[in-house]
Amino acid sequence: MAKALWIALSAVLLVGCMQADENPDWAPAQDLPGWAYDAPFYYRPSEELKPQETIGHGIPVYYSRSEYFFVRHPGGYQVSGDPRVCVWSSADSGEQWSKSGYFGVEQTHFLFRAEQDGPHWLRFVGPAQGVTEVPPGQPHRIYVVDRAPPKITLTVTPAPWKKDEHGRKVRHIYKTGETVLLEWYVADENLKEGTVKLGTCFAEFPHNLVWSRFPKALPPHGRMEVDIPPEAAADGGLRFRMEATDKADNVGMALTETMHVVAGDAAGRQPSVRPADAFVVTAGAEERYKDPRPGWPQVGGLLRGGTARVLAWMPEAARDYDVLEFQFSADNGLSWRTLDSGASFGTKIKWTVPSVTSKRCRIRIVGVGKGGERIMLALSQPFTVDTVTPDIILGPRTIPPEEQ
Repeated sequence: MAKALWIALSAVLLVGCMQADENPDWAPAQDLPGWAYDAPFYYRPSEELKPQETIGHGIPVYYSRSEYFFVRHPGGYQVSGDPRVCVWSSADSGEQWSKSGYFGVEQTHFLFRAEQDGPHWLRFVGPAQGVTEVPPGQPHRIYVVDRAPPKITLTVTPAPWKKDEHGRKVRHIYKTGETVLLEWYVADENLKEGTVKLGTCFAEFPHNLVWSRFPKALPPHGRMEVDIPPEAAADGGLRFRMEATDKADNVGMALTETMHVVAGDAAGRQPSVRPADAFVVTAGAEERYKDPRPGWPQVGGLLRGGTARVLAWMPEAARDYDVLEFQFSADNGLSWRTLDSGASFGTKIKWTVPSVTSKRCRIRIVGVGKGGERIMLALSQPFTVDTVTPDIILGPRTIPPEEQ
């Protein structure tokens, strides 16, 4: 009984302490006068938004990836003594307008908060701002809030995974030289033109840290046939990545799963063995067995240090670069030295094999973009360089005192 009485008394006291809001419809941005927005100091952005485009009669359009963004004062700053400039906004293309606030004295930027994504029409009301004559009113500026990155669908056929006869998920094994089909679709209403880029990398560390990007931008949706390079078999497979950026600088990305690659069957390319007296050279045999990449070192091949070589092959991607660099590494790509920096597509590169002894040598062709960025266009598999040292050093040479 005493417990029940205590609970009832607590409920009465709790109800008695609750206070109702006397003015639930109070809106400071609507009700307060302009002078209420003056403050001892104001914030301003470290970098202003720049208009991405203009529409209508020169109306600038800005893009923001945040719900908060700074709006620059139409006259530079709020002059002391002049009526405050008011900011009105509409999120439904001018059908309904609401007052967002005022610029305070000497304030240069107004911090605006968008309640939803999409275009926000802004119009300034105050000295020298004019009067709209076209209902429901034209904006002075448009700010588009876009917080979602582009959505990208990237598929490869045949797919990296498939189902066997028992319905179990198993890997698809690709072969070098095999042609795969890439298909993609990028969805974003504010997609920035020329930002859809395709890249690829090998799967084994450290090659999976270096992405090679295709030189040209791609359309928002399309398909492409790609040949699997021989290097993919030794470096753990292959992977593709697609990136896209919208006008608010949101970056979307899609990656394929790792494609496991093995060396293709080369048995069909081996010539038949016949007796010498019955051997007949068939027409076109010389072209059939011609080296497709003359001068490019073979996998595991041996080169002599100090010898001269000529590279007469370049990848097709090199056609898009005016400046090409030819580089050599003796430590499996940990460090590189440039042997030729003035090559162009279609020219032969004459180079001298460095005088080193290593089983982990590589060469690569690098394209230099207009902005100075370097794109790896072709990378060889490891090969061996052996430098013969003389068995005798002939003089005459003065013997220093410490050796006498």
